[in-house]
Amino acid sequence: MFQNRSFLLFDFNMMLRNIVLFLVAISLSSCLCKLSPVPAVNETSLKTLQYGIDRICNATSLSEVYLLNDEDDFRASPFISKFAFQRAVTLRNKHFMGTIRSETCFVAFMTSSTLSEVLRDHIEKSATFIAVLPNDVLKSMQKYAARRHLCMMYYYHYDPATFAGTWTILHDGKVKHELAEVGDDWDLRGERLVFLNADSDRETTFDTDLGRTIAERHNGSFREADDIMECCEYMYSPNYGGGLGIYTTLPEMVQLCFIVPRSVPRSIFSILLEPFDSYSWGAFGLTVVIFSVLLSLFGESYRQYNVVLICLELVMNALNGPTHQFEGRFEVRMIGLFMLMNVVLISCYQSIVISLMSIVRYDDELDTMEQVNDTCYFEHNLFREFLGQRFKNIFRGFALYGTYEHMWTHKVCQIISCNDLVMGNMRIQTLAAGFNDQDDPDFDRYYRYSKAHLRAMVGMYGVYNFSPMRNIIKRYVAAYTEGHLHHLPLLKSGTLVADGLDAQANIRLVAMTAQDLSLVWIMLLVGCAVSGAVFLMELVIIYVPILWRIIRTKSVRKVRYIGRSVKKRICRKNRAQ
Repeated sequence: MFQNRSFLLFDFNMMLRNIVLFLVAISLSSCLCKLSPVPAVNETSLKTLQYGIDRICNATSLSEVYLLNDEDDFRASPFISKFAFQRAVTLRNKHFMGTIRSETCFVAFMTSSTLSEVLRDHIEKSATFIAVLPNDVLKSMQKYAARRHLCMMYYYHYDPATFAGTWTILHDGKVKHELAEVGDDWDLRGERLVFLNADSDRETTFDTDLGRTIAERHNGSFREADDIMECCEYMYSPNYGGGLGIYTTLPEMVQLCFIVPRSVPRSIFSILLEPFDSYSWGAFGLTVVIFSVLLSLFGESYRQYNVVLICLELVMNALNGPTHQFEGRFEVRMIGLFMLMNVVLISCYQSIVISLMSIVRYDDELDTMEQVNDTCYFEHNLFREFLGQRFKNIFRGFALYGTYEHMWTHKVCQIISCNDLVMGNMRIQTLAAGFNDQDDPDFDRYYRYSKAHLRAMVGMYGVYNFSPMRNIIKRYVAAYTEGHLHHLPLLKSGTLVADGLDAQANIRLVAMTAQDLSLVWIMLLVGCAVSGAVFLMELVIIYVPILWRIIRTKSVRKVRYIGRSVKKRICRKNRAQ
């Protein structure tokens, strides 16, 4: 029995010793793995990586470069320790959450797909994001970029054993560009420059003309995006969100306008009263009453009439002239003064009322925010309420919609975004045909643009951070603004000859040279010369008379002094004799 118990104890001790030896072997093997030398970075791969970073994050368009890495990961340290940049570079931890500028290039050394969630804000807000990652992480990172709808991504993927890698540039999830095509000399390489118009009420030829000009001069084509989720280089929207990219101002003011129902046509009686205000009519009536009372009291022939009949007589006198012979000097003077007043009053009234009756007159239009808020009915829109656009009268559903006459009866109004170019195009192209609505020609009869506006601001293009054309688009918009070329598409679309052909179809945009400006310099020099001559003439005109008066005064004084001295000498000689 004791022998069996000792045998069991011996077997248990042997098992514990084997387990301890196994654990020690595992720990030693892990230590040996950690202490194993890191493979050296291939110089060719390092040069390829650094050349790509310098070319993509060029100093002319991107102001800052951030290197983001995981301090606990040893696989990215060989790259960072051997970099030799020609510009200032900031090294940060992967959890860096500081404030960054929009023109920032991030180079993230990612060794696992989980880091994409940590770097999500940097991926979406930075101008350019470069992911340096092993080959086994590339597919998961591409899936994450597609899920986040990232249009432009730069990947440098390498073999973690040899560090030999290559560049992959994706646009809208497709490999379209080589590394040699990226940089300051970027052009479209036959691709399309895509513009997104997020405002359904904006229809202007300025956007199309600008986009086509950029595309034609940079080896590409232009088109407008059909979907808001489509990858595009720049966009226009009346409401901009944060983190989009850079903004470039347009030569126009954007505001929210109101399409309001026209007022009811005025009656003939109201048109007849419109030339003068209530105070003028009251003063005229008070004058007639006072004259009637005075004539009934002191007039020779008007004493036999009461005040009401005399008032009617004076009104008829104002309209048709005197009706009977007056008696006495008092009546003649009073009626003469009254007729003298009527000469001026009736002539002004007739000229004004004839011009008012020549066109259709309406009641007071809805041209102030108070009138629009008190009269109009707007459809319930939760998004506009979030923006603070809350109105007094709100309706839900489609009961008030229908024909323009039906909506005009129920005072249905609509908010649209408008700008100077759209309004100018509407005025030129539809000068004779009103709004020129093909669906309902009665639109101009029932509705109009109100003079009330909301939230006026400068129009802007939002250029996405990922677009390599961002600085080129900004430069072209500034050139169009400085050259006032935003009026050219409007002029070409609005000026037609009699046969219906475009009279300015052959107009081309040519860059102005210094030789073209020689006439301006000559005119400037001539103007400076003329200004100098006029200035000298003014000095001569001002100071020559003063100088002449001074010389003449001194001469007269000197002559008088000489005359006095001569007289004194003569007197002395006479006395001496």
